[in-house]
Amino acid sequence: MIDALRHLLCRSDLVYAGLLTTWETKRWTTGSVERFFEMGLLRHAAAATSIRFDGCDNGCIVTPLIVTHARTGERFGVYGCPEGECGMVHIPLDDLRQWSFDMLATARAVAKAIGSSGEVVEDVPDRLVAMGSVVIADVRRDVFLARGMDWDDAEVVMADARHLKAAAAPLVLVLANLPEHPIWPDCKPALAVLEEMVSLDENGLVVDLSLVIGRPTKPHPDAMESEWLTVTAAAELLVSEDVIDDLDFKRAKARISRAATSGRFMTNGEQGAARRVESGSFSKWVLEQRSKNLEKFC
Repeated sequence: MIDALRHLLCRSDLVYAGLLTTWETKRWTTGSVERFFEMGLLRHAAAATSIRFDGCDNGCIVTPLIVTHARTGERFGVYGCPEGECGMVHIPLDDLRQWSFDMLATARAVAKAIGSSGEVVEDVPDRLVAMGSVVIADVRRDVFLARGMDWDDAEVVMADARHLKAAAAPLVLVLANLPEHPIWPDCKPALAVLEEMVSLDENGLVVDLSLVIGRPTKPHPDAMESEWLTVTAAAELLVSEDVIDDLDFKRAKARISRAATSGRFMTNGEQGAARRVESGSFSKWVLEQRSKNLEKFC
């Protein structure tokens, strides 16, 4: 048997990994698939049409015909070996199951394990997730989970990472593989490999950041230049700009809170009174609201 969690993280960081198959999970400890599915690390995917048949010494890839037993109603796959060595093969439908890796749900599980504060927000879809911030031994870091940082498109993908660019002290946890050359957009975050520091107990993931929290980190220049507004200050600005008809202060605060939660502009990831709004992205959002309001009269 292999370490199922580490195998999942390593294969999910491969560019051509594809869907996780039942054949692969047969090397895992019994119950691992169900546990990862319950935790959200895995999602059900479409059943496979072809599989590797374990009963063949040649490791044949077979495409079974799905049939229904006339008497019992059971559905299963059948395959006739063209070489005649295996005869008619019976394949349970469970052997056709497949799963996909859920990056965002995995980030939520990691955020819970490290006790981060703030929202878990997808920065670059399926590649980079902001997991809030942690403070360990008086050292604060904005923590991210990253996938595919050694893929050919990593530098282009990271150019769109606006949460990473706004992070004052970024720490990026890659699933398994560190980038082989600089890919970060005018910053140099601290790096660590999740696969090397994660384990599993009865409560979920266990991740100890104490050995990596002090690694040096260099933020993007925009992170040091950004102005952060309270929700109250942002609401006052929205009302004063008069971009939305009949908008009072109370409704402005509610509108900003909804927009912040849905990721329409940058925040510090905190909730309630601790939430702060990044002024640059907020100004762009205000302009969008103004344009939408003007379109009503065109």
